[in-house]
Amino acid sequence: SGRCSKTILMARSRTSGEYFGSFFIAPSSQRLESPRNPGRFTLGLVRDGWLPSGIAFSDSMIVLPDRCVFSELAGRFRAGEKTKLEDKDFLDFLIGRKVRINPLLYVLEGNLKRNPDDASIEHQFDVATEIINAALPLAQIVPNGRGGLEGVRGLIRDSEAGMARKQDFLTRLAPKLRAPIAARRVDEVWDEVLATAKACEVPVRSLVVLAALSTVCVPNGKSPAKGLLKFNVRKYTVEDAYNALADLRSLEVLMHLFAAFPDEKILLCTGDKDLVLFWAGIRPSELAMVNGVFSAKFSPVEDLLPNVTPERKTAYFSAGDE
Repeated sequence: SGRCSKTILMARSRTSGEYFGSFFIAPSSQRLESPRNPGRFTLGLVRDGWLPSGIAFSDSMIVLPDRCVFSELAGRFRAGEKTKLEDKDFLDFLIGRKVRINPLLYVLEGNLKRNPDDASIEHQFDVATEIINAALPLAQIVPNGRGGLEGVRGLIRDSEAGMARKQDFLTRLAPKLRAPIAARRVDEVWDEVLATAKACEVPVRSLVVLAALSTVCVPNGKSPAKGLLKFNVRKYTVEDAYNALADLRSLEVLMHLFAAFPDEKILLCTGDKDLVLFWAGIRPSELAMVNGVFSAKFSPVEDLLPNVTPERKTAYFSAGDE
């Protein structure tokens, strides 16, 4: 329906993901726990965290699969049936349902390791459509046809400059954050991350900076944010930075959708454990869109930013972006 199309392909001014209009921190002692056997199952990101996709699903939901899940769909299903009956996964909930699937994230990320151009956007939409139709013929694709792609083009145009600045930010930091940060250096490197963000003109309270700070704070390099930012690779490239930012952009898009369309039920399907844990760790709530301005309240779990004094956390979350 027209409403479905608007739900996912919003006005570009609302979904640029450049910064948060209002960003509030609340204390939390809740721990961040890894989903069981995450490499085996696809998970669903919902307003309150994550659930196995089959449990999270309801008939009225719009499903947003990421690129990895599209690959899983292509190999797992054929004409609405499983290709390997003995292979169990929560994606099996899609069988026999007239589920609404939106290929926004597949198209938005593209396959070029950079923002897709117009030709690539159309091609990726066609590929996604073919995958869905071949795998799950009962599924409804929203939007139906290329006419709904203008929202994707607008989102890319509006976020392109910010994406380039964030790539610069990540490529500067990657060599410094690949090895675990010693506890005695956390404060020093924390300040360096914030200084680098300002030098690159990246809002200090954007998700990418929060993820970098989590990488600094979590002992032994075990932060899911480190994997999310691809900081484990030996020679970090702008393509690695793009892949990391595409993942973060999917969370930004999801939050904006929750805020702008609170009555819609939306599920982001992913098999990326680091993305799931980071989403659960930031605990967004009170998502709102007023006059095109997005606001949210984050209540990060303690495990996301450990070993940081309350004063330093408060200073970070209360600081305004210049």
